Amino acid sequence: MEQRKNILLVVAAISLLGLTPLTWAAQTPPNWESCGGTFIKAESDEILDPTPSGPIDVTAYQAEAEKEGISTFIGDVKLRRRGQWLDADKAFYDKQNKTIRALGDAHYQDAMLDITSDSTKVNLDTDVGEAENARYFLRDYHARGKADGVKRQGSTKTELKEATFTTCNVGDNAWRLEAGKVDLNHETGVGFARNARLRLGNIPVLYLPFIRFPIDDRRKSGFLAPSGGRSTNSGASIGIPYYWNIAPNRDATITPRYFSERGFMLGGQFRYLNRSNQGQVRGTFLPMDEKAHKTRGAFSWQHTGSPWPRWFTNVDINQVSDNRYFEDFSNSLSMASTVALSSEADISYQGNGWNAIGRAQEFQSIDPTIPDAFLPYRRLPQFLVDGFFPDRFLGLDVRVHGEAVNFQKINAVGGTRVDLWPTVSLPLRTGGTYFTPSIGVRDTQYFLTNTSDAVTPTSTFLSRTLPIFNIDTGATFERQLSLGGGGFRQTLEPRAYYLYVPYQDQKNFPVFDTAPLDNYFASLFQPNSFTGADRMNDANQVTLALTSRLLESATGTERFRASVGAIDFFHKRRITLPDVLDDSVTGSVIVSEMAAQLTKEWSLLGEYRFNPSHDQTDLSSAGVRYRGENGALMNINYRYRRSVLQQIDVSGRYPIANHWNVVGRWYEDIRNHRLLEMLGGLEYDSCCWAIRVVGRSYITNIEGQRNTSILVQLELKGLGNIGQKVDTILRRSVPGYGPPVYQ
Repeated sequence: MEQRKNILLVVAAISLLGLTPLTWAAQTPPNWESCGGTFIKAESDEILDPTPSGPIDVTAYQAEAEKEGISTFIGDVKLRRRGQWLDADKAFYDKQNKTIRALGDAHYQDAMLDITSDSTKVNLDTDVGEAENARYFLRDYHARGKADGVKRQGSTKTELKEATFTTCNVGDNAWRLEAGKVDLNHETGVGFARNARLRLGNIPVLYLPFIRFPIDDRRKSGFLAPSGGRSTNSGASIGIPYYWNIAPNRDATITPRYFSERGFMLGGQFRYLNRSNQGQVRGTFLPMDEKAHKTRGAFSWQHTGSPWPRWFTNVDINQVSDNRYFEDFSNSLSMASTVALSSEADISYQGNGWNAIGRAQEFQSIDPTIPDAFLPYRRLPQFLVDGFFPDRFLGLDVRVHGEAVNFQKINAVGGTRVDLWPTVSLPLRTGGTYFTPSIGVRDTQYFLTNTSDAVTPTSTFLSRTLPIFNIDTGATFERQLSLGGGGFRQTLEPRAYYLYVPYQDQKNFPVFDTAPLDNYFASLFQPNSFTGADRMNDANQVTLALTSRLLESATGTERFRASVGAIDFFHKRRITLPDVLDDSVTGSVIVSEMAAQLTKEWSLLGEYRFNPSHDQTDLSSAGVRYRGENGALMNINYRYRRSVLQQIDVSGRYPIANHWNVVGRWYEDIRNHRLLEMLGGLEYDSCCWAIRVVGRSYITNIEGQRNTSILVQLELKGLGNIGQKVDTILRRSVPGYGPPVYQ
């Protein structure tokens, strides 16, 4: 009886701020296992059995047992049953009525709670009982509280008087919930609380004379905790969400929000979960933006499903009212560098070793500096087939790639492209070596429309058929090392990759979705130096590369990896994209990369690309990462790409006192002399509560306009959040940020 009473009190307490179980469960739960404090642990593993069973054993200094009447136990009374323990100064057992009454420091324990009361009475058959002056601890939930009186009417109703709830350690009353009276109806899953108060310290900050709330996982409609903030783009804002429990598998959240500089906005989210599909619909509507003087809004629909075995569907629709919507209403720095918003719908089939996808995709410009003519082509529709069939006739591996897609764009060349690329290979392996020759044929056909809009006049039908031959070979050498008293295994892995593709003129081919492939290490072993099918490089070249790893002998953990490689071209490449000069000669850039886990806390990453033809660096990046056991973290990243970018990104969290941390990020565009994002603040984070105050300034568009805001979040652990989602912003801006380790 006591166990159920306290579990329901937790749910009741959560609901006093209007939080529904769905909203609560969607938050990141506190890491209670890492919490310290004086919360009571189980005295025996037998107590932790979640299903009480077996006979009741009773011991006491003095016992007066009666066969049919009331048995009395006095002095250090111990009632033991697997999954339930009860200790008291005195206990009475009425065998005829099946009741137990414990007096004088009655102490009850089970798998979920530890409770002490002045007196406890319970009917073992009907589960009807009562307790006075009860004080409880919840083991898994790190919660505690008290109730002056508890009355329970079996499994249907429970009444609590002057009940409290908190997740703070004993002696720390940073916050607590109080309720004068709580009525719980277990049949309907609804509770009613009267005179509910929230206190921060000893200061009451919220009073609700009456509130209705859920007491189990049956979700209930109601208002959620409000959120607000201030920014230079929209001024002060406040939103009060309302949760609507439509059905067990459907719900909605409706959020009226007011911006002091823009007016009222209505936002909403609808979620559904069916047997074969799930998804959500989100939208916002601002009838009249007082700052922009127009109607604003956004709509999105995400859906995934499996209507039949092996069949899958995916829908991701996104639309906004105008190309500056995200500048004004998004708090994401990444949106500043995004020029197009994608909407697509897919249906796919997964076969045995092969899969097929049908897709429709279009784009909306969200960058006012980019005209619609520079948007990606719409794919209406696109069909893809990929298959891999290993160890076929004579040990051959067979790969097949096929695509048929119709490209559309206003005032531009469009049409259908059909691309088929079968490949067969013969993998030959011995101990530590491999040799894999492959041969394939790529056939691409174009059926074009609007050719009069082309910069260079072209035919309505174009085709390209090219053989592709490559050999991929390599070896792995190993040796044992002893470093720092530990055993390691070092590998040396040379690799050679030869590629031959004859030349075929493609300068009249349109460019629908093709771009140069970036020169990263893995791309050295790709048969095509372009993404997409509009260009197929000519090649007579060999890639030479070397990788070395350092692995722990006992665990196989990789502690260090370094790779270097380059392509040697036997003739100059001739296939290019329009308006792109081919400056390659007889050698490619030298590509290298490195990763090291120096210690448990420190790790390094690096990449370097050198162009020997021009004796210059094309790209370099370096990163240092620190993860301390006390929650400290640091990220330092430098990125450079010739003629494109040069950036430094420093972020971290540093503990300055017990539970107190400084957080920040400095993200600078060195090349253009501008600060992309600056973030700094202070947080207090404990098992009981957390507060985060952060100042943030970041670029909102490619033109360099900024948004500056002060963000505040108060989190009552196990209860909910008040204010803005500062922790979400910190996770996005500070890699590695998460719940600290509580001391």
